[in-house]
Amino acid sequence: MLCAAAGLVFQWTIVRANYGGNWTALFCHGSEYPVPAALASEHIYVFPGSGGYDGQSYHYVAHDPLNRTGIGRAVPDPARRFPRILVPGLAYLLALGRQEWIDPALFAVNLMFLGLGAYWLACLLPRPMWAVGYVLAPVALISLDRMTVDLALASLALGFAVYARREADRKLWVVMLAAALCRESGFLLFGAWAWREAGRGRWRRIPIFATALVPAIAWNLASGAGHFGYPIPFHGILDAILHPRSYPFPPSLNAVIQAVGAVQLIGLLLGMGLAFRGLRAAGRDAVWNLCLLFAVFGICTPPGTYDDPLAGVRILAPLLHFQLIEGGRWGRWPLVLAAPRAYLELLPQVLRVIGLRVG
Repeated sequence: MLCAAAGLVFQWTIVRANYGGNWTALFCHGSEYPVPAALASEHIYVFPGSGGYDGQSYHYVAHDPLNRTGIGRAVPDPARRFPRILVPGLAYLLALGRQEWIDPALFAVNLMFLGLGAYWLACLLPRPMWAVGYVLAPVALISLDRMTVDLALASLALGFAVYARREADRKLWVVMLAAALCRESGFLLFGAWAWREAGRGRWRRIPIFATALVPAIAWNLASGAGHFGYPIPFHGILDAILHPRSYPFPPSLNAVIQAVGAVQLIGLLLGMGLAFRGLRAAGRDAVWNLCLLFAVFGICTPPGTYDDPLAGVRILAPLLHFQLIEGGRWGRWPLVLAAPRAYLELLPQVLRVIGLRVG
């Protein structure tokens, strides 16, 4: 509850100080994609000269989860966004389908997952109160600031760790169902658990728990989930190394930002590399199976991810979190190295709150 309250205070402060109290600014709508006429009454905050960010798509999906109106047809990349139905779908249900309640419900669902993540993290830490710091995790701040769905998956991964080790089968089944509906990498939770069960020779349990994936598979088929090409290992990583993002700042400042970005990439690569330490013991522990699967997922992630300072650190959040908690003396370094670039990207929000205007 403390963690969720801190998240709400963070959002309220940012919205009040930087956007004149207009909460729709957190959806990061860009002017390159016109706002549907059906949402004109919301007076959506639009960032000029911008393509927006992921939150604008999930905002539309929450208003039109079945893609039956002009709101759903306004989603810039429907084949990618509609399959990730968990957070916007829960918001629609919480709002009872009433359009005027959708936005508050979407904020409430995001904060709910922040609180759940802190609760599950407390179950894994030697001192439970440390879990209040979950609000400072990059994936949490990014999702609070830009309303992405990655906080939900990162929190569900923590719940997966708790219930997989407790053998709490019913709760584990629900977590795996929710994760698969959250985003495509959520299927990895079932894969990690099935790997462990196969290693223990408990084959009969796998088809039973596979039923947790049925809703997500059905929804993906119904929503027209797209095929984004064949995964090419290290393609996205090499692209980020060979073509670092440039910024419209003086050369010296641009070089500093690129250097911090390079450190972030090193941290993510270290996190993926450390996951392979447990390869010989693969199959024994569901959490480390999940780390290994996320490492493979990260290696095969396409270009456009690792040059975004807010993308890799949130997509690989479960891997970074588990290594921080249980990875020993080296386990802390992936997150320590990867987080500063994300914080630097969010720093202008804080500076504007205290009255400093930055580009």
